[in-house]
Amino acid sequence: MREVQLFDLQILKDVVRVCDNNNIKYMISSGTLLGAVRHGGFIPWDDDTDIYMPLSDYKKFLKIAQRELGEKYFVQNYKTDKNYSEMWTQIRANGTTSMPVKAYKFNIHYGMCMDIFPAVGVSDAPKKKLKQKKALSLNRLLLHDAYAKAVNEPMNYKLKLIYAIPRCIRRMICKINEHRIMLDPMKYNQWAAVWYSMEISVIQPKKILEKFTKIKFEDEYFNTFDDYDLYLKNVYGDYMTPPPENKRGGHTDELGNIIFDLHKDYSEYKKELSEKYDQNEKNIRSVLQWVTISKYKKGEMQVYLLDKNSWTSKKAADKFCKMVEFVSLLKCTSP
Repeated sequence: MREVQLFDLQILKDVVRVCDNNNIKYMISSGTLLGAVRHGGFIPWDDDTDIYMPLSDYKKFLKIAQRELGEKYFVQNYKTDKNYSEMWTQIRANGTTSMPVKAYKFNIHYGMCMDIFPAVGVSDAPKKKLKQKKALSLNRLLLHDAYAKAVNEPMNYKLKLIYAIPRCIRRMICKINEHRIMLDPMKYNQWAAVWYSMEISVIQPKKILEKFTKIKFEDEYFNTFDDYDLYLKNVYGDYMTPPPENKRGGHTDELGNIIFDLHKDYSEYKKELSEKYDQNEKNIRSVLQWVTISKYKKGEMQVYLLDKNSWTSKKAADKFCKMVEFVSLLKCTSP
């Protein structure tokens, strides 16, 4: 883990160099700021770094970032990586791997990364606030199909209709819709970082974005909020008390097993995992000897395996259902 953290620290330093050289405001935030205050550096179980940028600085950064960072990095967002599904930006290190195993089919850049979140205004007016919330939800929905397919998330009929629209058109809709999300934080009394949804983003008072200070993180000083105590209390509550040991899983708690490799490109792991799991699917096919459609009910097909000994598990049955290409909805149950 320490080797991963030190690599992440170098990504942070390289991004901050670009910010300092171009008069771009940034603030270390979230777990990175918490680690600086509570641990003097990385939280021992954390595996990435996070910064916020006020919206105008975020836009300025995106215009120059790829040129300034060079070939060592890839600036990843939904405008640069066609299958990416989030509304913030990640800086990915080329030739490395930081990839959840379950997402090996998700065709995006999966190098070691740091997160850059735009800080946007949040309106006091309930209707405008609701529009912002719905706009972010819509954009994430429009961009979510590639990930959903990669990890076999269930899709209802409405989602399938939406995802039948060419992705290039859906991405264009997202760009048009951005103005409802990306509000200037200096024009409102409160702000939040753009994350998965406006419902889970912590709304902060404007004053936190108006004054900054330096704080030591590992071996260097970085910009952050002058009133970082208020920011951390709003996000974490009693932030100086570490969570219980069973809650210290970092991103593996959210994403499952993650492959970290500082020297091997993620594309090689994708290929290896594809070969491994594709062979597993072939093995499942080989034990399924014969099926019959037993009955029709409300437009659904129930499929039963005649050879009970071949029915290895419900999971195997579910995988089999995905192999059977029926146009109508398929419901699979074991005998």
